Amino acid sequence: MSVIYKLTFSLFALSLLVFGIYGTYQLRTEAENLRDDVEQETRLLAHSLLVSIENALRDQQPEDVQELLQQIERLRPSVDVRVYLPDDMIRSGAESLNWPQEVEQSLSRAARERAITEFYFPADEPDFLVLSLPFNEASTALPGNLAVVRSLQKMKADLNKTKTSILLSFFSFILFTSLLCFVLGHVYISRPLRELRQAMLAFRKSTEPPAPLPVTGADELASARQEFNRMTAELFSAYRRLDAETQQRRQLQRALQNADKMITIGQLSAGLAHEIGSPLQVLNGRARALAKNGEDPEEVRRIASILVDQTDRITRIVQRLLEFAPRHSAEAAPCNVIQAVAEVIDMLGFEARRQGVSMTYAHPDTLPLLLINKDGIQQIVLNLLSNALAAIIDGGSIAIDLSQGSIVYADNEIAALRLTVSDTGTGIAAEHLPHLFEPYFTTRGKQGGTGLGLAVVKTLVTEMGGSVVAETEYGRGSRFIIHLPWKPPS
Repeated sequence: MSVIYKLTFSLFALSLLVFGIYGTYQLRTEAENLRDDVEQETRLLAHSLLVSIENALRDQQPEDVQELLQQIERLRPSVDVRVYLPDDMIRSGAESLNWPQEVEQSLSRAARERAITEFYFPADEPDFLVLSLPFNEASTALPGNLAVVRSLQKMKADLNKTKTSILLSFFSFILFTSLLCFVLGHVYISRPLRELRQAMLAFRKSTEPPAPLPVTGADELASARQEFNRMTAELFSAYRRLDAETQQRRQLQRALQNADKMITIGQLSAGLAHEIGSPLQVLNGRARALAKNGEDPEEVRRIASILVDQTDRITRIVQRLLEFAPRHSAEAAPCNVIQAVAEVIDMLGFEARRQGVSMTYAHPDTLPLLLINKDGIQQIVLNLLSNALAAIIDGGSIAIDLSQGSIVYADNEIAALRLTVSDTGTGIAAEHLPHLFEPYFTTRGKQGGTGLGLAVVKTLVTEMGGSVVAETEYGRGSRFIIHLPWKPPS
């Protein structure tokens, strides 16, 4: 559907809605005004007749009442007046007019009760306005009521004329407006748009700049033509600069590739710093302990053994990085998990005591040997404990719990090793939880954090087929729960 038809139909619908609401409101207002006028005129007539009839009855001249009613019949054919007296005699100017039975009953009841009654009959589509007024006892000693029934046919006829006039005006205006909108839209919108479309088609098929479109007037379409002429000129000018920009783009791509290499080198450096930093921290702590306990041969040998293990570990890390190959998981071997975790706790014991942190280690008396990578499980515990120590300020506690549990693996529930590390540190903010295991994400960048500790934990646990869950409350501490499938040696 073209724009002109859409605009014409939209204007038609809007006019129909607006004038429909206005016409309905106008008819309702006109009906209310006519009713108010009829009611006011009927009340005025009834009170005037009431005074005259009371005077005539007080002077005992009923023939004057009959004459008055006949005059009303001649002057106002649409009004019927009756007088209800105690002897049920009805004096009226139109004895042949038959009122509806419901109206007769209502007027008779009002005469007996000497009540003022005013109502429309029927209530939904009234044909009559009924008004009954009792005689004033002070004016006449004879009780009774004056009943005035007015026909509403003239009022209905006036309303029908008003409705017809509104409908004719309404449809005439809508038809004229829609036709005018269609003609003007075709002249000022449809034709210029068609010319602009033809120019676009010619521009797409041409290899040379097309002739500029004529620009007349100062409306939006003239502005669009002017912008189209400017656009075609700029596009053909841009084609000439395309080769130079392509060359610049190639240079930019080479620069981005070099930058990507630098980023990779930076990530490799960060990984190297993290992988070697943890063993060096242990070496530093044990060297300090060795300096203080140099007189105890047993302690010296134990610390020296730890130093040898950590230097061997650094050697393996450096060898893998020099090979520039992905880290390969070491082969699993039977391992005493209780002892492997205890060795890590013992390595970090000096640093924990220096910070005023107490570490507790809960585990069963014995656990079956587990087929697992010992270096991997120790790396997991070392990273978790290092993070816990970094999160504790001004003393606190770390709890390590080792037990047997279960894990869902390949849709089957199997036995698993459960490792829990809890601390009373600062905890982790809720907005940081989704990024907790992402590489290089850290909240301790100013304190030397690399953001690789928990990423390494996640990688190692995933390689072993396990799961890791973090529970934390900001300002209260954190807890990490790790489940690893229990694989006994064959």
